[in-house]
Amino acid sequence: MKTTFRIRQPYSDIFMQCADKFANQSPVKPERFIQKMKTNTGMAGSLFGFTDDDGLERKNPVIVALGDSVTAGHFESIMTQEIQQQMESLFTRLESCVDLEEIRMEIEHMGGLPVVEIYDARESYIEKFRQKLIDQYELTSVSIINAGIAGDNMLSMMNRLDRDVVRYSPDLVLINGSLNWDDDKFGNAEVYKTLLRKMVQKLKRKTNADIILLTPNGDLPNKLLSDSSATVCNPTTEQRAQKIRETAQEEQVCLADVRAVWNAAKGAGCPWEELLANRINHPSVEGHEVYAKVLMKLFED
Repeated sequence: MKTTFRIRQPYSDIFMQCADKFANQSPVKPERFIQKMKTNTGMAGSLFGFTDDDGLERKNPVIVALGDSVTAGHFESIMTQEIQQQMESLFTRLESCVDLEEIRMEIEHMGGLPVVEIYDARESYIEKFRQKLIDQYELTSVSIINAGIAGDNMLSMMNRLDRDVVRYSPDLVLINGSLNWDDDKFGNAEVYKTLLRKMVQKLKRKTNADIILLTPNGDLPNKLLSDSSATVCNPTTEQRAQKIRETAQEEQVCLADVRAVWNAAKGAGCPWEELLANRINHPSVEGHEVYAKVLMKLFED
């Protein structure tokens, strides 16, 4: 499926101008990763006396992007009345299930979960970021592992960190996971910060990767949710974005402050409703381009 949502003018131009003018405020740069990108040629190093610590050929640079639906490449909603009825029918039937295995079997029996939004990983910011890296460092290949899962939150990301990140011995890790945090369920922004710091510290212990913390894109209240989901209906994302900035400074890891560009765009007259493909929290293709532009600021001389 391909996303067709595009930002209208003049908002698209204003948004991109804000990204181009953005001044990087990261406390550090991904120096080890930059050096690897500069020196890796994709050729057998043993021919020239270069191998890794185990005597093996040096591997090409590997990036792992840990995140939610934005990282996974989810865009506009395609929810129709028919799909809504399918979802309601599914949830009604699942209410009678007694355990997870029965739920899985019931979902399989119904032919899987209905598709409710556009998935287009080709337009995800991590693919755009990879392409920009290739343009800048033309002598090496670089691989990106997309560990973004729609609907996921920082607690679950921490639980799957070994499986989805550490095992790949990454050279660079992107962490973008603040949109699906529910204060009522998980705790306030300070709790979020504590968990994020633990994640960063674990990555430092178990990998040699440079780490980039990303602040999230803009998000708006989800009007489809009931009033009982007050935390989700009234995003506290700005508070978590500030905690991400603080964590980057305190842990001396890289910061890609995407949220700052979104706030600048809003100040320049761009309503966030115009920039979000699903009118809630999924950026448009242009929004993913902004993510990639902000990431590349870390690679400027």
